[in-house]
Amino acid sequence: MIIMKTNSKILLYVLMLSTLAINTPLSIVGIISQISEYFNTTIAISGLYVSSFTFTIAICGLFIPILFSKFERKKTFVFILSVFAISNFIIIFTKTFYIAFIFRIMSAITYPAFISIALTVCEDIAPEGEKQDYITRILLGISVGSIIGLPITTWLGTTWGYQIAMSWIFAITIVSLILIILFMPKLEGKSKNYEMPLHRIITKEFILASVAIVMMPIGASIVYNYMPYFLQTVTHIHTYRLGILLFVYGLISICGTWLGGKLITRNDKMTLIIFQLVCMSVFVALYLSADYLIPTIIFFLIFGILDGMGYNLIQYIETSVIPNSPELANGVFLSILNGGIAIGIAIGGFLVNDFGVMSIFTIGTLFLIFAFVLLVYAIYFLKINLKYS
Repeated sequence: MIIMKTNSKILLYVLMLSTLAINTPLSIVGIISQISEYFNTTIAISGLYVSSFTFTIAICGLFIPILFSKFERKKTFVFILSVFAISNFIIIFTKTFYIAFIFRIMSAITYPAFISIALTVCEDIAPEGEKQDYITRILLGISVGSIIGLPITTWLGTTWGYQIAMSWIFAITIVSLILIILFMPKLEGKSKNYEMPLHRIITKEFILASVAIVMMPIGASIVYNYMPYFLQTVTHIHTYRLGILLFVYGLISICGTWLGGKLITRNDKMTLIIFQLVCMSVFVALYLSADYLIPTIIFFLIFGILDGMGYNLIQYIETSVIPNSPELANGVFLSILNGGIAIGIAIGGFLVNDFGVMSIFTIGTLFLIFAFVLLVYAIYFLKINLKYS
């Protein structure tokens, strides 16, 4: 697969925008009350509607990328973006909750294939020495889609209603579809006889590494998803100040994604190990400084950098332990990321309800300790092969 460098840059940014676009459906978490009002459902049911996207990705990430890997890349991207566009168009205008629910899940089913193949294509077209940079740009598209998408969707939804919020998601999907049609060349997929390499996911190295890194999004999600509640009830940051702080957090986490890619290429082993230690230290610091405004803000923003780095670290480990099957590796990355987030949200809700909000830091730290111990064992005792070591 050979593409001239100038064309590879154009394709990189088209794919980056496209990953941003198909990640914006995650941003409707900010308009749960508007969804509830529009469909005349309870908040709990509306929450299930929102989270169904993440749960579907976590399940389908294990096999959908492999199923799509045999097809020509441009046709695959056009098909998936068309599914997203049609699904979102129907979601905008239907008043029937179950129809909207079905089409939201339908788009989520194809999501892992798009992200996985986009990561694979970018690694293939990247000039020598720039593979991790290209991968990082796609991961930036994922994070920007939810981080920037959240305030935009929330603002549109709370100001003009549910249908307007969903219309902007539809519009950016259409723009991405047009760009793919115009600028993406035809790129062949895998052989028609390509099968899921199950033997690669039953090795001790893969299982141990995957268990280790799923602890990362679980621990981070336990803390991150209940930080707004913590900041309001303990540190007493309210109204627009909280909104500004969360937006700044999002921008900093984007920088963290970029930083993670740079650090991995320089020293992958130390980055993976030190990341856990620094993140644990930040959780402890947030616990101890909870009553003090400025230190809490500083540690929260440091956590934003670490949160952004996590995308790169998880994707890097999976593509290292499954080096010859990038679609499978990237699919597992999406399953671990989204599954970990979903589990973390559930655990965090239980903790806040039964033990108080401060317990999120204790349990979040415990999950990172598990991740640290398992990663040290996998890297230094099992000596798993890392791409840049």
